[in-house]
Amino acid sequence: MLRVGIAGIGSIARVYLGLFAAGKIPGGRVTALSSRNMTHLTGARDAFCTPDAALFTDYEAMLHSGLVDVVMICTPHNRHVPMALQALKAGVHPLIEKPLAVDADEARALLAACKAHPELTAGVLYCRRASAAYQQAKQLVASGALGQLKRACWLITNLYRTPAYHASEPWRGSWKGEGGGLLLTQASHQLDLLTWLCGVPNEVTALCEFGAERAIQVENDVTLHIRWPGGATGQFIASSREFPGTNRLELSGSKGQLILENDRLFTLRRLAQDERDFARATTGYFGPIPFTEERWETPEEPNEAQQAGIVADFLAAVEGRRAPLCPVPDALGSLLATNAAYLSAWQGGTVPVPPPPGAYAAELAKRMEEK
Repeated sequence: MLRVGIAGIGSIARVYLGLFAAGKIPGGRVTALSSRNMTHLTGARDAFCTPDAALFTDYEAMLHSGLVDVVMICTPHNRHVPMALQALKAGVHPLIEKPLAVDADEARALLAACKAHPELTAGVLYCRRASAAYQQAKQLVASGALGQLKRACWLITNLYRTPAYHASEPWRGSWKGEGGGLLLTQASHQLDLLTWLCGVPNEVTALCEFGAERAIQVENDVTLHIRWPGGATGQFIASSREFPGTNRLELSGSKGQLILENDRLFTLRRLAQDERDFARATTGYFGPIPFTEERWETPEEPNEAQQAGIVADFLAAVEGRRAPLCPVPDALGSLLATNAAYLSAWQGGTVPVPPPPGAYAAELAKRMEEK
């Protein structure tokens, strides 16, 4: 059984601690906690751990203690990459809370370090990949059931957050503390899934509303126009200021269409003939192309099941020396698209993915000076 250390004792760390304590994450046990706040440490150990769990106010000391094989990095976004680099240097497998980083240029240093340490496994906690529904969607796309992708549209506006949420941590809602808003935090899961299913886009055009109806600096309402290298286009629309909101993903290809609503309701339409072949052969003006339709749903999954699943998968990957569900290179793809979206919103126009080196960091630095 792998020994797990947890760095950063905030709300998300407490979720994972609770899952370990309830026996819902096989393959590991929590042996150490790290935080600069001793009160947080003792409170977390008393609530979730055995009395022999070691407490560290020095992260490096935990890494070099010989007490941990894996470290879960549950700190604010801008600490993810530096702490993961420290873990790799110490010979500890890092499992990083999403997002991978704030700046994709910084994350490239971590990618290089991962390649330099092939004996170690590094992953990112994009837990929606552990969802049975998105596992099915991934299998359908990978099987070629939809043919060549033509369009992807995701309307994800059920990410409602109140002013109390933004005030719950001192780093939330600011460029300096969080490094971003809806795209980097709440809708980060869906952007990861979109790149997982469709690949990394090659350009993004963004319209973002910053601090709409909330006393925050960062964006909480976004519309992205996306283009992929193969010619497919798409839209990604997200909001954390409307209720009840909608969650609907549509993937349209040359062989059919997949619709996934509320993370569990599927509609799959299979064309009798690839649209490209039909278009070349027909003399008709409007089709139609015959198709079949299937509908099904997956069981409802609580967030905790997916969170337990992604951690359990990572531990199994470490033991089996295989890639985890979300390795670092995968998480970098959605971060590159996110950085491009911010640049587009700030500067206007379409931005390539990846964006020009240093461009995002320069623009973000300006906004970090805002009060």
